[in-house]
Amino acid sequence: MILIVKEFDLKTERMPKLLSIQKKITFSFSTLLILLFATAVISYSILERVEDKMYRVEVIDDFLNLTLELRRYEKNYFLYKLKEDFKDNRAYLDRLDKTIIANTEIFSYYDPTEQFDKIEAISHTYRKSMKRLHELNLTAFNDDQRKEQEILQEAIRNAGKKLTYYAEIFAKREKGSIQNLLKTSRTVLVISTGALVFFSVVMAMILGEKIFSSLRLLEQYTRKVAHGEMVDPPDKDVEAEIHFIFQAFTRMNNELRLRQRHMVQSEKLASLGTLLAGVAHELNNPLSNISTSAQILEEELDSQDKDFHHRLVDQIEEQSDKARDIVRTLLEFSRAKEFKKEELNLHSTISSAIKLLRSEIPSEIDIEIDMPPDLIVCADKQRIQQVFLNLIKNAVDACDQKGKIWISARDFMSAGRKEMEILVSDNGPGIAPEYLKMIFDPFFSSKDVGKGSGLGLFIVHDIIESHGGTISVDSRLGEGSTFIIWLPGGINT
Repeated sequence: MILIVKEFDLKTERMPKLLSIQKKITFSFSTLLILLFATAVISYSILERVEDKMYRVEVIDDFLNLTLELRRYEKNYFLYKLKEDFKDNRAYLDRLDKTIIANTEIFSYYDPTEQFDKIEAISHTYRKSMKRLHELNLTAFNDDQRKEQEILQEAIRNAGKKLTYYAEIFAKREKGSIQNLLKTSRTVLVISTGALVFFSVVMAMILGEKIFSSLRLLEQYTRKVAHGEMVDPPDKDVEAEIHFIFQAFTRMNNELRLRQRHMVQSEKLASLGTLLAGVAHELNNPLSNISTSAQILEEELDSQDKDFHHRLVDQIEEQSDKARDIVRTLLEFSRAKEFKKEELNLHSTISSAIKLLRSEIPSEIDIEIDMPPDLIVCADKQRIQQVFLNLIKNAVDACDQKGKIWISARDFMSAGRKEMEILVSDNGPGIAPEYLKMIFDPFFSSKDVGKGSGLGLFIVHDIIESHGGTISVDSRLGEGSTFIIWLPGGINT
């Protein structure tokens, strides 16, 4: 496109105009990039400081927790005078001193000439007093020593209170500092946003109303063409590059006028045939069940068993919902839908799917289920049942009237959490290697025309991914195929 535009401008001598627009756009976006870069640098700096403050808060919180534990064993020792409490108190005091020494920079940050010296002195006084008190408790003492004991206990309490007080003060200051940094970050965000809006307006003014009016004219014209209107380009004074695009559209329109009608008709027929085949393939089971339930209900209308009537109506409603969901799946490949996970008995869920397909499974095809009867999977009931319906139906088709299908499952621990592996295997002819990479693509099918739309495995893949799992296939020609489903963290036993 660039080469063509240059050739056009050389002929019409409008190259300076093109370059002028280019310079304006370059200048405008360069200004915006510089502003964004500056905002990013400032924000990064603030976040770095917040990270440092958070580390300080963690250290101070550790200091506070150690102090509280220290005081807890201090009180226990005062009450029971047990040697174990004294040892625990001494252990926490040692950890407290190590924390102070390891983070000298943090504690001295607040007031290196006063507060840090106090903490160190208080810790020393506390240790000395506890040691003396323990010595007194180990011996029989007289009234003078009893008085000394009371003085020591009071000194220990005061020292502990001061340590707790300083820890709380330090934590409060750091949290206040973090709040101030967050306020600053918010201010930077507001200012940078305002600056971006301002420069965007300036950029629009620099580019000029004429350029934007030309682009709007092009947008209107292309919208008409996109909607199938074969219109000639407007005869107005526009920019050189816009005028060249109009010329390209003119040539394109002339070509489209000759081919569009036949191409659109052919495409509509092909798409309609593909979708109808897919819908017929996927809706066969629920519609068959709806028809069967309706026939039974009609035969039992004179019966007084209302509970049985309700069950039949519920089955019809359930199968109607399945048909509705299948249509939605076919028509809305990329639309995200809400689904609800619940605990389901896997064996029962698979058995239900087999029952729904029983009329389509030849008598010479055996299906074997190998899994614990109480195995539970956390999944959306309708979707996970549709997975097994599609996979079993696919295996039945592969066996071609005679063969065997194995369905097995196991749960296991991986990285500290439970996971599930489900295998659906058949002893059919297998899948050709060149088809394995395309097996889950929409509308891909290795079957003959009219015998499948290729939507079944695509839907299975989509459902498993929506559950956070994966599905893969292992197949060898002449030996059969195995579909491997892996579901993470969805197992409760």
